Amino acid sequence: MFFDKVLLNYAAAMGIKKNLKDNEFSDLNTIFGAGYIFMMPFTSYFFQRFPLSKILGTFIFLWGIVLACHSACKTYASLMVVRVLLGMFESSSAAGCIAISGMYYTKSEQSKRIGFWCIQAGTGYIVGGLVSFGFQHYHGTKFESWQIMFLVVGLVTIAFGALTFALLPDNTTNAWFLSQEEKVEVIEHIRDNQTGLENKAFKWEQIRELFFEDKLTWLMLLFTGCSQISTGAIGSFSVTITGTFGFDSYDTALLQIPIGVLVIIIIFITTQMLAYWGQYTLITTSMFIPSVIGCIVLISLPLSHKVGNLLALYLVYSGSCPITNIYIWNSWNTSGYSKRIFRNAATLIVYNVCTIVAPQMFRESSAPRYIPAKIALLVTQCVCIPLQLYIGYLSKKENEKRDKEQEGKEPERYEFLDLTDIQNRNFRYMY
Repeated sequence: MFFDKVLLNYAAAMGIKKNLKDNEFSDLNTIFGAGYIFMMPFTSYFFQRFPLSKILGTFIFLWGIVLACHSACKTYASLMVVRVLLGMFESSSAAGCIAISGMYYTKSEQSKRIGFWCIQAGTGYIVGGLVSFGFQHYHGTKFESWQIMFLVVGLVTIAFGALTFALLPDNTTNAWFLSQEEKVEVIEHIRDNQTGLENKAFKWEQIRELFFEDKLTWLMLLFTGCSQISTGAIGSFSVTITGTFGFDSYDTALLQIPIGVLVIIIIFITTQMLAYWGQYTLITTSMFIPSVIGCIVLISLPLSHKVGNLLALYLVYSGSCPITNIYIWNSWNTSGYSKRIFRNAATLIVYNVCTIVAPQMFRESSAPRYIPAKIALLVTQCVCIPLQLYIGYLSKKENEKRDKEQEGKEPERYEFLDLTDIQNRNFRYMY
């Protein structure tokens, strides 16, 4: 998913921009997020009402077709159409993975598992850099290198979509790789999550609670927005920004590989720390310190300092990696199947608002240094630190309140009644 989404980023160094003018490349990155946001509520509804594996497999198959169709597009209008469709179909990916993780694993285990699949964002950078570098050596007359790249990668995605449709189980109870006894063991294993199992009954009262009664919802969405402006910016413009430091297109492609390695290291270390120690607030807050330093350096250094600017750009990626922690927070701190599905949906909508807004910060009028965009990155990364600390404080106070409510009382057992985290007073927030 990540590789497919950012393939346009690599195509920027392979000649696709010669068919575009002014801010049209920024618009192509923006319109992907618009398609994602439009489709996300429908995708969440489909996951609620229909078999998860069939929806996810179908959407992957369809976005593979759309990705392959990029190879036939040379005009701005045709590229806008396929970018909208790609955003619509990719809206299934992260929400589907989060839902699957919650079906099989305890909260601490989910940290590791969500970390494992989020690490593949780093793998996407590594593979993308190598694939882009390789296809740049194609010099045919009928097709350009970026067209062949889109076609090949699209066909691979189509094949994977078919495998997902055929092999991925919908939930624990129909997992083909588990015996009946093992299914019971898994259900008992996740009992302490207090988050329940998959429930196809759509509950409007849980959606109302999420947006109008849960005091953490809007704070977490604001935190998501501030933190992921960096993802929307560097995810779309890392190749372009690296090129402004004076590297050629071949070097620019290869210099994306260290980004992938860095993302893998950061996500792996932080998710393992969350799994073993918890301490969500402190671990997540610390991830913004390198990013703030990187933004300051990018603003201060002239472009002639190639190595210094490149290292600063790498530091900024630390501030984009907390999206993994946000997925984990949603899984840890949300009970009630409808509420959890739509909290994930709201998070992904905000994430994609960032992918709409952030590319528009990079205007041709401010090239090649893009100082206004870099200042906006610095401000949003700084805001994340006190905001995350405040969310942790509110979670801690709520736990203390519930501890006092239940002093001297025998806690009731209703783990699988599909109650929300507010209704279930046994529930405790991780912070």
